[in-house]
Amino acid sequence: MEFVATRIASSDRLMSIAYDLINGDTFGGLEAHEEMLSDTPRIDAYHSGIHRAIRPGDVVVDLGTGTGVLALMASKAGAEKVYAVEHSDFIDVAREIARLNGVTNIEFVRANSREFTPPEPVDVILHEQMGDELFNENMLQNILDLRDRVLRPGGRILPARLRLFVEPVSLHDDMRIRRFWNIALPDGIDLAGMERSPVAERFDTGRNDQFWLRPRSVASTIGEPQPILEFDLTTLATPFDLETRHTIERTAATDAIVDGCAVWFEAQFDDDTVLSTSPFAPVTSWGNRVFRFDESVMAGDTVQIDIDLGVLVEPSTWQVRRR
Repeated sequence: MEFVATRIASSDRLMSIAYDLINGDTFGGLEAHEEMLSDTPRIDAYHSGIHRAIRPGDVVVDLGTGTGVLALMASKAGAEKVYAVEHSDFIDVAREIARLNGVTNIEFVRANSREFTPPEPVDVILHEQMGDELFNENMLQNILDLRDRVLRPGGRILPARLRLFVEPVSLHDDMRIRRFWNIALPDGIDLAGMERSPVAERFDTGRNDQFWLRPRSVASTIGEPQPILEFDLTTLATPFDLETRHTIERTAATDAIVDGCAVWFEAQFDDDTVLSTSPFAPVTSWGNRVFRFDESVMAGDTVQIDIDLGVLVEPSTWQVRRR
């Protein structure tokens, strides 16, 4: 058992290092942060969640601080000490923002969080490590590592409760881009035969099997959305405790085109504060990947979908197929 645990820990560490090497410059310019700072639902949810959760005297770690704005919010909410941890030199921007705002109780630490251990136990781990598909910024590996090493018993993670959705959706007609052979043309021009044409197959690169939703393009879901994963970072033992294979069933309320399965998540800070990237929620800086179907259903049809999340941190390994 000890050997297995060691291998898992070693694998997680290598994954974390690889992610940092590949994505180290992703948030390295002001332009990358302009979109996030202009994301009102994101900022409002964090502001509300932080001011509800942080207590006077708390010691806080802000994981992946970026501009340091969340660390500043924690300071304003009453934290006694905030450690703002960032692996890139963008931490200089965060330090300067704090200086210009006269905030002095934040210690800026340039380091991979795996290499950081504060001198005292931590009351709150604050993070915004959610990627478009929730897991793809090494969220689980980084937070669970910090939790197990530095969070005091009874400490809090903000946000801790997370839900992942992979739901069949139907787009508005004027937002829909159909598969080549499903496109209707005037004058009786018929492309249906191209679906099985060897000529078309030569030019089908497969890059149209996924796409990104445009804002406000979803007309409806097919059936009532239910999360395929729901977990609490405070109690989740390891990333390997999350089931990666799921089968969902949804019943169509009306005749519809199932354009595909859209991915979104919800991060719950407390009973009243939830940040959602659902296509029906206020638009955020996160995108929604869609695994494309472009198939018709009739009212009352049951849609069965197999979902394999592959390697959680790498959505390119996910597979979503209709039975």
